[in-house]
Amino acid sequence: MNPIRSIQRAALRRLLVVALACIGVAHAAWPVTVVDELARDVTLSEAPQRIVSLVPSHTETVCALGACERLVGRDTWSDYPRTVIALPDLGSAFAPDLEAIVALRPDLVLVDEYSGAAEALAPLGLTVYAGTPQRLDELFSTLDRLGRLLGAPTEAALLAGRLQGELDTVAAVVAGRANPSVFYEVDPSPYSVGPESFIGSLIALAGGRNVVPDGLGDFPLIDPEFVVAADPQVIVLADAPYGVDAAAVAARPGWGAIAAVRDGRVVELTQGQSDVMSRAGPRVGEALLLLARILHPGAF
Repeated sequence: MNPIRSIQRAALRRLLVVALACIGVAHAAWPVTVVDELARDVTLSEAPQRIVSLVPSHTETVCALGACERLVGRDTWSDYPRTVIALPDLGSAFAPDLEAIVALRPDLVLVDEYSGAAEALAPLGLTVYAGTPQRLDELFSTLDRLGRLLGAPTEAALLAGRLQGELDTVAAVVAGRANPSVFYEVDPSPYSVGPESFIGSLIALAGGRNVVPDGLGDFPLIDPEFVVAADPQVIVLADAPYGVDAAAVAARPGWGAIAAVRDGRVVELTQGQSDVMSRAGPRVGEALLLLARILHPGAF
């Protein structure tokens, strides 16, 4: 029997348990209040019908919860599912077009907690939820909050169950295999990912061993000489879409001797793959499978 199919069936059984638990659960009783990542109470008196998302992962989540048609505007980087590209482009989270957002008359605006967008938009009389998952466990709590705000708690629970099943499936397939050491490059400074970050957790679940140690933060700036000394067996270039390739890595002082460079295991992510890896949302299972295939090509 194919082991991955057996594990998938077990994951589907777990999902069925979640689905059965959700049967009969009513949609959110209004009003609904959640606390966002800025510790603010966000209250809606009814299900929002005009939603603006200034975070790509939130855009994907709204659509995954069956509310894509309620989106009336997006940030520049939201491009999945492809249908959202037709929505008005309202700029980036750090430089939103405030006038255009207000003109859309949204009853809910989804932003991150770091850009200052919430502080700029809330005084304009808009209901703003600020918060993005920085760690894997936060993804599930964010799904729950967004599900309640959208009036889709059952859909959010089902999505969470499916995602957990996908994570469990991949982790089970790579369990017991050797754990190659990994350096994940966010940009050529180089910035990387800490073990407790969202991507760091995916590296561990994919059967990899992050060379970045604990205690440096979720997205630390790393000394290039540290990477040389760590001698990772695999280097993943999330910055490849922006011009960084294996040849450029090999040309860095001392990097030519790194095992990943010598063995041809410097992996250049495409733009689509880099996006999937960076967005803590409903495609997290796809991101984990991508990493697992990179680290254990013979397992899938």
